[in-house]
Amino acid sequence: MIAIWTRFRSTFGVVVLFLSFLGAVVAQVRFDKIQEDHYDLHAPVHRFVMPAPVVNHLAFGFKNVLADYYWITAVQDFLKWDRHDAYYPEYFRTIFTLDPYFEYPYVFAILTVPSRQNPESFEWLALVAERALQIFPENWEIPFYVGMQYHVAGNLNDEAVKYLEIAAAKKTSPDIVRTTLGVYLMRDKTDYERSRALFATIHETSTNDATRTLAKERIALLDLIETLERVARVYKVKYGVFPSSVGDIEEKRLIQLPPELKKFYIKIDPSTGKVFLAR
Repeated sequence: MIAIWTRFRSTFGVVVLFLSFLGAVVAQVRFDKIQEDHYDLHAPVHRFVMPAPVVNHLAFGFKNVLADYYWITAVQDFLKWDRHDAYYPEYFRTIFTLDPYFEYPYVFAILTVPSRQNPESFEWLALVAERALQIFPENWEIPFYVGMQYHVAGNLNDEAVKYLEIAAAKKTSPDIVRTTLGVYLMRDKTDYERSRALFATIHETSTNDATRTLAKERIALLDLIETLERVARVYKVKYGVFPSSVGDIEEKRLIQLPPELKKFYIKIDPSTGKVFLAR
């Protein structure tokens, strides 16, 4: 009888702890929902995320469940992230700690965290790449995406070539990866052409719908940026100055920004006509 009572108390204690933690998760989800109902969905927000070691220690055997929760939250919060706040990379650090063999979050993190506006993000990218390559040594996509981000987001071409060559050397990599590496290394190709080739390869080879959608969106964005730079030169010839914003171009009816790309913060340098993403 005493043994049964002892086991019951132990089991009951674990259940209470789990329900308490589950209640905290539900409360956080409800709080986030209230925020979404009352604030601009695209306005940057700050989240408090418990450090990965703490979450790992308090997982109580539910690591995979928690990894899924943080993964879903990271996807939802991507558009709200300001590209600087450390809470967003912490989501992925927690996921990698809870479930180191959960593959797709590595890919998504590589595709979303690096930013030209935050040089520190490339130090983080190097750490993620090193860890992912150790865990998934035969995966060609991870080094390919890392190399792409070093080129597109960081303009760090030496690092880009390093990882693109790692990807091309994998036995599992398709021929188009080696072809894309050749295009990237050609001296007579423009930065735009090389960037577009990298995203086109992702779109053609990925089996994940989210990755393909992201690649397709980035290709459309690159095409728009190239078009805007051509229109900015026309604007300069016609009005004597470069436009100071996309709004100037739209006002003169020289171009209409596609609705699906209006969520991006596109800016124009009025002294050069160069078009770039603000964040």
